[in-house]
Amino acid sequence: MTPEFLRRYYILRIVSNPKVYGIEKNGYVPLEDLQRALDQLRADNIDDPLYEKLNQFSQKTIKRDLNKIKSYYKTVILHKRNYGYHLEEYELSDALKEVYEKTELYLLQHHAHYWKEHVTTARSSLSPNVDLVPLIQAIEQQILVEISYSGWYDDNGFETIEGFFQPLHIKEVNKAWYLIAHNTKYGIYEFCLDKRIKSLTVSKHKAKKPIAFHPKTHFKNVIGILKANIKPEWIHIQVANHHFKYLESNPMHHSQQVVVQPKQLDTESLDYDNPDMWGEIKIFVEPNYEFLMEVLKYNLWVKVVSPLHIKDYVKEHIESMLAYYN
Repeated sequence: MTPEFLRRYYILRIVSNPKVYGIEKNGYVPLEDLQRALDQLRADNIDDPLYEKLNQFSQKTIKRDLNKIKSYYKTVILHKRNYGYHLEEYELSDALKEVYEKTELYLLQHHAHYWKEHVTTARSSLSPNVDLVPLIQAIEQQILVEISYSGWYDDNGFETIEGFFQPLHIKEVNKAWYLIAHNTKYGIYEFCLDKRIKSLTVSKHKAKKPIAFHPKTHFKNVIGILKANIKPEWIHIQVANHHFKYLESNPMHHSQQVVVQPKQLDTESLDYDNPDMWGEIKIFVEPNYEFLMEVLKYNLWVKVVSPLHIKDYVKEHIESMLAYYN
């Protein structure tokens, strides 16, 4: 991240949500208010070089920044005379929300030392043998990496996997980092970047026949990281009202759709025998191990109702768990 990127990011944030920055002008941000907000951000981080260009905000500079924002974020900021700046579209796109989230997480990490008394973050299992920055550069440049990976039983029966792979993508799932990589022997393989990684070295060799990888397509029908090549299907899940709201805000999967809202969204008591307390969603996924883990983590607040063979699959695991306590 550069100081110029951060200035453009904050211009976009201020214009898209001015009330957060104390600007209440019917959705418009006058130039002087924009400058004042940027000045305050700079003052709050006066010793941080990352923020050193926030107060470079002449009209010429901002005009150039708006063109960059349009190019990078596909977002148009307009100016209305005597009112100020505003977004062309009122609703933020999903792509822009993703930019916001990733930048805020980066800034949180950037300030972690100073904010440690105020923020607790999840502990990651990332191996000290892995340096993400050169690994990301290897993905961009299609450079081979040499990997030595001692798997656990669930990976490949304790087999040690060694060789050169084309790195394709890095994904974080449940506090664990994974590298998706490819070679001719193993095909596309998911390496967990924890202590199973014995060594990971970026080579000087480019992939001779690089393959294309599209993460949205690859992970389209799975929850998490694993593809078991099970046929995806619509799975219907009933959800208790107090958790229905949570799953509306935090979907199980991007395919999630609401089938039926609970007739009673708010109830004083949690009577799970009350049919009006239950709503229903559906998701289109592979019913694999990670799907099962996702369902089980919601405890008695969700229940799979169809298809029958998936309902039985979940029921079988719950009965096996119950047998431990009999």
